[in-house]
Amino acid sequence: MTADFKVIYDDLATLAKTFHDESGNYRKLAPDVTPAVVSGGDPGLDDTIKAVADLITSMHLALADRLDEHGDKAGYARDSFHRHDVDVHGVFEDLTPEDWH
Repeated sequence: MTADFKVIYDDLATLAKTFHDESGNYRKLAPDVTPAVVSGGDPGLDDTIKAVADLITSMHLALADRLDEHGDKAGYARDSFHRHDVDVHGVFEDLTPEDWH
């Protein structure tokens, strides 16, 4: 494995971990950023307030899910680079005489 690939592997692994960690941290913020549902005195208004509060909650969770997805993609990219590097080295070793490795 070359030093350049090692840096990419480490950076992508760190990136994936950071996305996953921060997704968890963002999910923990939900109670702090989700508005309380209060009564406005009118059933129609109450339904609207609840719908908006539910929308904010779902958007918050959707963003946390997206952060997780980006972590998964960074992990996949790291694994893909690793597979490619192993394959290239394997082909090189298969095609060269023993005394070259």
